[in-house]
Amino acid sequence: MPPSSAPEMSAAPSGRPGLAQAERQFVRSVVAGLVLLGAVAVAGPLLSYRSDVAVARAEFQSRMTREARVYAEALGLHLKLLQTELLRVSEGVGPDVKRELPTEDLQDLTTPRAGLFHAGVMVLDAQGKLRWSDPPLDEAQAQDGFATRPWFQQVLARQTSVVDAIAPGASLFVVAVPVVRAGETTAVLAGLLDTGTALPGGRPLSNDLELLVLNASGDLFLPSAPPSWANVSRASGELRDFIREGVRPPSLDAMPETFLTATPVPGTGLHLVLAADETALLSGLRDRFLVQLLVLALLQVGTLVLFTVHWRRVYGLFREVETRSAQQEKMAALGSAASLIAHEVKNSLNGLKAATGLVSPEGEGGLVVRTLHGQIDRLAHLATSLLNFGKPPVVRRVDVNLSQLVRDVVEGLRSLPEAGEVRVDVDVPPDAAPLSCDPLLLTTALDNLVRNAMEATVAAKDLGKVAEPQVRVRARLDADAAVVTVEDNGGGPPPGVQEHLFEPFHTSKPKGIGLGLAMTRQALEHQGGQLTFERLPDGSRFLLHLPRVPRP
Repeated sequence: MPPSSAPEMSAAPSGRPGLAQAERQFVRSVVAGLVLLGAVAVAGPLLSYRSDVAVARAEFQSRMTREARVYAEALGLHLKLLQTELLRVSEGVGPDVKRELPTEDLQDLTTPRAGLFHAGVMVLDAQGKLRWSDPPLDEAQAQDGFATRPWFQQVLARQTSVVDAIAPGASLFVVAVPVVRAGETTAVLAGLLDTGTALPGGRPLSNDLELLVLNASGDLFLPSAPPSWANVSRASGELRDFIREGVRPPSLDAMPETFLTATPVPGTGLHLVLAADETALLSGLRDRFLVQLLVLALLQVGTLVLFTVHWRRVYGLFREVETRSAQQEKMAALGSAASLIAHEVKNSLNGLKAATGLVSPEGEGGLVVRTLHGQIDRLAHLATSLLNFGKPPVVRRVDVNLSQLVRDVVEGLRSLPEAGEVRVDVDVPPDAAPLSCDPLLLTTALDNLVRNAMEATVAAKDLGKVAEPQVRVRARLDADAAVVTVEDNGGGPPPGVQEHLFEPFHTSKPKGIGLGLAMTRQALEHQGGQLTFERLPDGSRFLLHLPRVPRP
């Protein structure tokens, strides 16, 4: 029997490596699927975000272009009004351009509240010399003259109005008109404007918008305090190229996230540039994109957690079903072999028992006869266990006296060779109510438990672990169940055996086959009961629990 069963029992673990490899492949496939699903899920919001950003940029650029044109037209109208007023006043300037004889209209241009040119008004002769100014300029400015200024040269050459910075890098506008007499420019009338206060847009439009005005040379003179990034040499150069060539730079190193749009100011040589920081524009889109990614991440993590939990449960059920299926196949094969072997052994034991019955157990050969009877009973019990193994028992319930059944089981084991060395204490109620059960199955279960306890305590004594082997059997009838406890001081099973205590063919005894506890649990479970094990400090405790009311 052992040689034939060992290969069968070792064959199951040999298939574990293939199963483990299949499990790893399955896990890798699932993880790859989840990663692919996550990538697809993230790609959607990412593409949507890029599309939304492109659409928002196009719409914002279009709106900025329209706003820049509207503002340029408003600025052009304002400057046209100033030019017209200067042309009207220039008609009153005499041909001699006398400095000491200013007209009343010139003085009205610089009044604090109603005047159009708060920074001042100048009258220059054809040579660029200052003839009159309000407020008066200092001697250094008056002697320097304006003949070399680009705007003065343009007025003389074209005999048209010019709007420009009074000097490169200055914060003052000059609106200059020619005084033409007999087809010749005899003088130039110039009005000065402070770019920070006298012009619309001299102050920032909003926190996210910057308005800049540049002349034809690309010199920035509006606003009076330009933004810090516009002072960077590379940014200034790119802005000049932007004005001259009309090509928008792809990006500015000093302002990488900025929209730019430029338009000429009508009636002047100026260009208006509108710049907007896209951070405020795209912050809402970025926040929404991040929220979408966060929600997707949470969904992915939640899906992974749920899948892991569900997969562990399904995998556990699969392993359990697989284990049970393999166990049933093994038990069926072992049951067939055990029944055949047990049948042959039992036939031989019947002959031996009949032969030893002819010899009296008393006298000189009494010890030998009694020993033979004990060994024959042991083999008969083994044969009976092998015959019943693998066959589902048929439960035949009758009313029995639990106390009497426990006493009969203990008394029946007094003939064992170990009985003389073990102290067996029995504690049962004197008058127990009838218990509905299968007496044969219950007797088999109790016989196995008490027999194992007696053998374990004697083995512990032989090893010097216990001085006095002792087994305690207690029974009680509760309101809904009968409980029988079998305790011993044999030290308990080894730790490695405890996990497989109720599995067939797992045993720690050198001569055992591991069927007793398995058959005991089977006998109880077929009656709706259960068998549990508890480790004690000095031994073991088995609790047999059988309901008083049979379950349907």
